[in-house]
Amino acid sequence: MEVDPQAPPSESAPHTGTSLINTDAAPIPPTSAPVPTTSGPAEPSSSTGVKRPHDRPEPSAPLLPMEEVLRRRLTVIQEGDNVLLRLPSDSIKAVVASKQGLVQLGKFGSFPSSQLLGLHYDITYEISPSETSGGGEGSSPAPGTTAGGGGEETFQQSERGFGQAKGKKRKKNAGKGKDVSAEAGGEGKVNPGWQNLLRPLRRQPLVDAVIDDITETNEFIDDSEEAKQSLLSQEEITELRAQGISAEEIIQRQIERHERFGLKTDFSKEKWRKRKEKKYLQTVHPLAPSSENMVNHYALRNPQAILHLRADTLSQLLVLANIRPHGRYLVVDDTGGLVTASILDRMGCEGRVLTFTEADSPPAWGVLSAMNFGERELGCVKWLNWMEADEDYERPPPPPEDNMPSIAASKTLARQRRHNLQVADLNNTRAELHTGNWDGLILATELNPLSVIARLSPHLAGSGIIVAYSPYVQVLAEVLQYTKKDPNYLNANITESWTRTYQVLPGRTHPLMTTSGTGGYLFHATRVFPSAFQRESNQRIAERRQRKKNRTRGKEGEKPSGARVAAEDSASSGIEDALDEDV
Repeated sequence: MEVDPQAPPSESAPHTGTSLINTDAAPIPPTSAPVPTTSGPAEPSSSTGVKRPHDRPEPSAPLLPMEEVLRRRLTVIQEGDNVLLRLPSDSIKAVVASKQGLVQLGKFGSFPSSQLLGLHYDITYEISPSETSGGGEGSSPAPGTTAGGGGEETFQQSERGFGQAKGKKRKKNAGKGKDVSAEAGGEGKVNPGWQNLLRPLRRQPLVDAVIDDITETNEFIDDSEEAKQSLLSQEEITELRAQGISAEEIIQRQIERHERFGLKTDFSKEKWRKRKEKKYLQTVHPLAPSSENMVNHYALRNPQAILHLRADTLSQLLVLANIRPHGRYLVVDDTGGLVTASILDRMGCEGRVLTFTEADSPPAWGVLSAMNFGERELGCVKWLNWMEADEDYERPPPPPEDNMPSIAASKTLARQRRHNLQVADLNNTRAELHTGNWDGLILATELNPLSVIARLSPHLAGSGIIVAYSPYVQVLAEVLQYTKKDPNYLNANITESWTRTYQVLPGRTHPLMTTSGTGGYLFHATRVFPSAFQRESNQRIAERRQRKKNRTRGKEGEKPSGARVAAEDSASSGIEDALDEDV
């Protein structure tokens, strides 16, 4: 019996309020040998309906501590992870680490995707050919795989969107017929990239010199076209690369052909060498999926997706909101899940995060899905749409199925069970919201923050923190004006952070010439419950001031004599001054 792998299971997951993102899932490799069967009664599978024999239950491995899970997410590349590779040209290439497929980086080389598995983040690796013909474990293609097969997998990985679940683009690109065998050198010829390995790059030492001790100048350096002709041409460099000459040796040959390289200063030599390394080196630098790396990447690649949020502003947002483990926070996030992921990182995935969305589906978290969070880490995240957040909301019943044939009775019961589970979980999430005592409200949304604060702040506990981010100051200025007049908010303020990048090198520390104009603005306030009690002394002062105004205007009976009015005014003023000092 054949089973369609795309067919939905008989019982889908209920409405849990959690983003249904499973970045830890990996494709199951096809088995060449049939699965052995045992005698005995068969039972239907709960997911596919296929009957299978009774198997001996395997003991489940103990779960790792959450701290260890989070540490591995930021240190070691695992199968199925989304990886950002920084190339020598400072451009970013997004790939998916898997046991199959070839990662092609153009002039910066290619290597099997399996070489990424088990490597550590934030280390620069050099793409180098293997010493043996086999290329080591995991470096050669699967048996029967040619350059066309490897190129097809490479095309799928290059076309797959960053952070996208596996298999979604595979069916769409299956019939495109991209001819990659010609690029590999002909039909049936194995792509040489399968034989490459990733090894840690040995860095060149930085120039540690004192400016006053340098006697060379760049006065006699000739940068004309005639002088550049003595260097290696592009055809010669291509021929050297085809012979397997390393990038370091190519750079040394360029230095030997440079007639006046010795006339350069030490700093000029280092800059020249860095330019050549960016041009000839074949290296990759996997970036850890941390909040800082993600906000910096999207700030350069697509700042609109994160509302022009900057790393220093994000750090200020987390500090002002007092994010801590075991906290409970209401979040309205329109930055692709970046703010939510940063809160989870700071909480250690311990506590509760309740997010709100405009659609009747889990939030579209493109950034969070690229940060390799698993279902276990996202277990503390719930979601509601704005209609479900109303206290009087009731989910409508499913449509009636009275006229359905009897053969579909089991499916009808399954749908009814799923509906009941979803309603029960939705009611639990709504009850948790309306119970109140939330520790904070964090906003990074295109919606009007004033209406969102007015709707969600009643669910906050006393001394709950409200933080709202917006790239426009006028939006938050209206919120500040509203909260200044409302006694339910205390210490309302708007801040803007400013940052500038510095180059830190021996003898050459200075700020960069360009910087970001703005990283947005933050509004923050404290939710308080004003007391209805009023001191008696304040009441007496208010009454005396009102009588004084009435006497002045002549609205209370007969106007007394001047001496009497002066005496009463003097006595009242003395009492009021004394009471003011007590207050």
